[in-house]
Amino acid sequence: MKFANRVFLGDSIKDDPSRVIKKLKKKKYMSGIYVICPAENGVDPLEYYDTKQLAQSYYKDIDLKIVGIARSEYEAIELVKEIYEASMEYGHESIRSYVEELFS
Repeated sequence: MKFANRVFLGDSIKDDPSRVIKKLKKKKYMSGIYVICPAENGVDPLEYYDTKQLAQSYYKDIDLKIVGIARSEYEAIELVKEIYEASMEYGHESIRSYVEELFS
């Protein structure tokens, strides 16, 4: 699991992000915590997962890149919008190029 240089945080995470990030790094997944990542399918720019889903064996071999953390699905959707707006603000032609830049 790799975290972007700038991780977008939902309002309910902003008070204590280090606790949540520490648990994610230890692969202690919490119900109701969502992570936003670049989409693996190469078509969509972003996707989000409930971290409980990441405990399934399918995800054990996938090295996810985390660009956002939210405490609910609604908040995850709002963060995707915020990432999109940030990519437009910084003049990127696509969300994917903006997100990739966050990891460099």
